Amino acid sequence: MIDFRYHVVSLVSVFLALAVGIVLGAGPLNEGISTGITDQVRQLTEEKNTLRTERDDALRTAEQQDAWAQAVAPALVARQLGGRSVAIVELPGADSSQVDATVDVLEAAGASVSSRVTVQDKWFDASSTAVADRRATAAGLSGQPAPTPTDDGGTDGSTDGASDGTGTAGVDALLATELARSLVSTELAQAGPPDQAAQTALSTLVDAGLVEVSGGADSAAARGTLALLVGGAADTDATSAAQESTADALTALARELDAASAGAVLAGPVEAAADGGPVAVLRADGDLSAAVSSVDDLDSPIGQVNVVLALRQQLSGGAGQYGTSDSATAVSPPLPAAAP
Repeated sequence: MIDFRYHVVSLVSVFLALAVGIVLGAGPLNEGISTGITDQVRQLTEEKNTLRTERDDALRTAEQQDAWAQAVAPALVARQLGGRSVAIVELPGADSSQVDATVDVLEAAGASVSSRVTVQDKWFDASSTAVADRRATAAGLSGQPAPTPTDDGGTDGSTDGASDGTGTAGVDALLATELARSLVSTELAQAGPPDQAAQTALSTLVDAGLVEVSGGADSAAARGTLALLVGGAADTDATSAAQESTADALTALARELDAASAGAVLAGPVEAAADGGPVAVLRADGDLSAAVSSVDDLDSPIGQVNVVLALRQQLSGGAGQYGTSDSATAVSPPLPAAAP
């Protein structure tokens, strides 16, 4: 049994320890701790002020660059697209204000906008219902009966990529082909009103909820000779299957618009060049990026000028990947030659 003296000694030890701690804390240790904390606070404050200054300088520089680009843009793009017309296709997530600003630069370059179409989410939806609807629409456009889905998600008599247009890849290609034929042409002489079949196809796509045409389907009364696709950031919440479906449909759309026109460019903000974004998808496809140009800084005046220069390069048979992201091969397309 522990005696009383043990309790007394224990209590005395505790109080002595507390007293020593108080004395040290109020004396030399307190000075060291306070000094250390004060130094850390001072250092963090200085780092915060430095970062704020660097941020303000970067913002000021960006604003000055944008102001410079806006000032020189009219002279830089003048007559670069004279007499050409551009069909604009907005993808889900595209910023309409960026498109509006780009239209102004296109017009300053002498181009006109032949049509402005917005592709709906349903075009890229990987759900079985949406896929079935697209397959039925494609079958109607091709004049073939819609295939019957099988238990494994395929269709009787067709596979993905089937040439008859009933497989998923075939559906993507057929829908993209019909939309492209309705909006663009390779030659200026053919850049007039689409034929009746093309007009019917565009109305079918509108009625199916796959696209919307600014001003209504009847407003797309002329075809352009160039195509501009505009995208936004990737859907980070999308499943891998949805991302794959979107990538397949996007590449088919870009490929067919390029093939049916004198050239195509895909543009978007820098977020569009991040993983899963439309610009990133295009640049990851070697064959497609060799034919279709891309611009990843559409949210800046410099990027909008880059769109004009990229379209001009397309007319010359060239292609490139431009902007500020790591996947860009150059900041901008080759500048036009100075007048003699």
